Amino acid sequence: MAKGGRESTDTTMPKFFETALQQSVGMGQDLAAMPYTEYRGADIAAFSPMQEAAFRNQQDAMAAFGMQGGQGSYLPTPVNTGGAIGYSSAPVYDAARANLEASSPATADYISSFGIDPVTGAVGSRAPDRQPVSLEMTSAGRKGGK
Repeated sequence: MAKGGRESTDTTMPKFFETALQQSVGMGQDLAAMPYTEYRGADIAAFSPMQEAAFRNQQDAMAAFGMQGGQGSYLPTPVNTGGAIGYSSAPVYDAARANLEASSPATADYISSFGIDPVTGAVGSRAPDRQPVSLEMTSAGRKGGK
């Protein structure tokens, strides 16, 4: 190599890999653009009838010896979500959302403008305007493709 000369090495990636990379980035953008979806089901399992009976028996045994036990329950009423009985945080989330809408309606509207109305399906004014990326890959791009 002559003094002051340059050495260059160009590398290129295979077309199938470039396509897969572009599709992966596109899918990531699509997923990032999705609005938040609240979980409405049970978060933790409720106590079984046998466990509830054991709690009552323990309270009765303590009372028989003049001892005081815990009074009442601090847990909310369990919900049945199609066979799974448990406790849900959905009412707490709904209350927090209602509080935000009552105390800061402009903030609530701004946050909602990024998503989709769950009842009407209307897209918010700030929701990303993107078409989903096609995840098809041609057989010619695969190693050993036909």
